[in-house]
Amino acid sequence: MKTIEIFKKTKIRFSLIPVLLLAMVIGFTSCSDDDDDVPMPDPEMEQTIVDVAAEAGSFNVLIQAAQKAGLADFLSSEQNITVFAPTDDAFAALLTDLGASSLDDLDAATLAAVLKYHVVGDLAYSNNLTSGAVATLNTDSPDETPLSLLVSVDGGVMINDASVTAADVMASNGVIHVIDKVLLPPTVVDLATYSEDFTSLVSAVVKADLAGALSAEGPFTVFAPTNDAFAALFAALEISGLDDVAVEDLTSILTYHVVGDNVLSTELSAGTVAAISGEEFEVAIDGDVTLNGTIKVVATDIQGTNGVIHVIDAVLVPEMQKSNTIADIAVANSEFSILVEALMKADLVGAVADSEAELTVFAPTNDAFAALLSDLGATSLDDIPVETLTNILLYHVVGSKAMSTDLASGYFPTLATFSSNNISMYINVGDGVSINGSTMVTTPDIEADNGVIHVVDKVILPPSVVNIAIDNENFSTLVSAVVKAGLVEALSGEGPFTVFAPTNAAFDALFAELGVSGIDDLTAEQLIPILTYHVVSGNVLSTDLSSGEVPTLNEGSNITVDLSSGVMINESNVVAADVQGANGVVHVIDKVLLP
Repeated sequence: MKTIEIFKKTKIRFSLIPVLLLAMVIGFTSCSDDDDDVPMPDPEMEQTIVDVAAEAGSFNVLIQAAQKAGLADFLSSEQNITVFAPTDDAFAALLTDLGASSLDDLDAATLAAVLKYHVVGDLAYSNNLTSGAVATLNTDSPDETPLSLLVSVDGGVMINDASVTAADVMASNGVIHVIDKVLLPPTVVDLATYSEDFTSLVSAVVKADLAGALSAEGPFTVFAPTNDAFAALFAALEISGLDDVAVEDLTSILTYHVVGDNVLSTELSAGTVAAISGEEFEVAIDGDVTLNGTIKVVATDIQGTNGVIHVIDAVLVPEMQKSNTIADIAVANSEFSILVEALMKADLVGAVADSEAELTVFAPTNDAFAALLSDLGATSLDDIPVETLTNILLYHVVGSKAMSTDLASGYFPTLATFSSNNISMYINVGDGVSINGSTMVTTPDIEADNGVIHVVDKVILPPSVVNIAIDNENFSTLVSAVVKAGLVEALSGEGPFTVFAPTNAAFDALFAELGVSGIDDLTAEQLIPILTYHVVSGNVLSTDLSSGEVPTLNEGSNITVDLSSGVMINESNVVAADVQGANGVVHVIDKVLLP
């Protein structure tokens, strides 16, 4: 009788992406009718699979085993099957391992179970094999679900831990692939050991001394984290690996991934589920299956003799052990996997895992990073220099906690720097929360122990002085002037520049004074000396200003700084100072300066 009723209230089928991260897809593709280059069984051919094996001379024990198990007729008559055929040497090695002298020491039922585990009820040619799990004809599982084989095609073809030594041996009723080991029906532990994607999980199970318990009768459902999932956890914890995790803690974590039943994907339903650790986790089904809100099930129904494995993309951490730093939240949410990868590459995980910090992080999703990589013509984060990536990431962090209700329109310093000064971010709270004009906060106020996360839909790049103007609608006239004057490229260069930026209102006053309607009435030749008169070489903060004349990029024309009452540039007031960019600093002024 089923013990976890929450899984079995309804038979809900859900679609999972048929490609598992790290080569764990359900991946056994049959030959299609239009595969002209693939050999097909010839019904007119006289030799069945058993005949071909007998003629080869190296499968005598296999034939004897089939006869003793009562499967010889089946292997001769069943159509369109695939047999992974162990050689006589493979059987000899098995008998030695079992301490048996011959097949006489094995009963017919045992042999039948072993042999059925070598047979797939479909045609699988070598050029159709992909890495992943495939169902066999052995149904000796808790729910009589077909046991899985794990196929790996990386560097030769492996079936579980056996190598395919000869492929596509044709017969009238199917195809034979020769293997160098006899495949034994696996437990969930065995299945994990056969996959390179679970080496960290296997090491953890061994260290926690759980291999014996999880190889017992069961039944078990194991939610199995991949190596990448463990790597992300280690990064979030700021540890090097399993050696830094106490056995007691590891046991608690691992048993939190196991349910005491054989629960297939078709039997999952939403609700609270008790793990064998005694703690509970939440299952949600909305197209995808997620655990505890953010951890995705990425492959399902890898069936063993004592249970079933579903693959997940993050490690489940019990509440009793869980911290809730910004790093923890990011690691636990698959939508932030590229962000976590970036933090690891930039060696910044520790900064957002610091429980003593108080931070606000504007966190881009995977889609946001994918769009950035596409815009940059990059294939992965490896194409971005670490120094550049570090400053981009730091530009998403404000050094204090600010909930969405604390935010106001204006400029805020981030942890990214230029010329040892914190680069500014422009926040606008008029219609939702936007960052630098075009990036939207899509999910605000994910609270952490060390601050808060606001999810954003774009990766935010540290802005040049030109971008600072572009991103703020109050400088739209200035931007139009810079574009018309052909100065965008020059002012987007390395710099550094100090820009005294007139607002739209300042330009409106100038137009009225000149008796023109707008920028369209001024030529580029007229605009260039005006605009360059607003730019000083160097990154000069308000605290570095002193009264006197300062040369501008309009050669021969100096501006006059007066600090006697606030900060004045000629006859203009500085109304906002120290808006730091990635190539200079902007001070906002209320009047256009004329040379």
